[in-house]
Amino acid sequence: MKRIVITISAYYLDRLDIVAENLREEGVTITRLYEFGVIIGYAEEETIDKIRHHEEIVSLTDEKEVNMPPPDADVQSLPSG
Repeated sequence: MKRIVITISAYYLDRLDIVAENLREEGVTITRLYEFGVIIGYAEEETIDKIRHHEEIVSLTDEKEVNMPPPDADVQSLPSG
C-alpha cells in the first residue's frame, strides 16, 4: 500500500463525507479527513490508478519508492588516487 494525499474540489466540499465513503468503498483506507477537502490515507496501486481521475479529485499524490545503496557501497565512495 502507498500513502496518498487527495485534494477534493471545492465544489464537492458540502458532500465530503459522501466522497470519502465512496473512496473507502473503492479501497482507500482513510487516516485523516480535513473539512477543507484534504484526505490522507493508503491505497493499493490499482486503486490509485482507478480513482486518480474522479471528477471530485483535484489532485492525488502518492509516495514514491526510492532505493538508495548503503553508505559503504562503491557508488558512495570517493575515487582513490
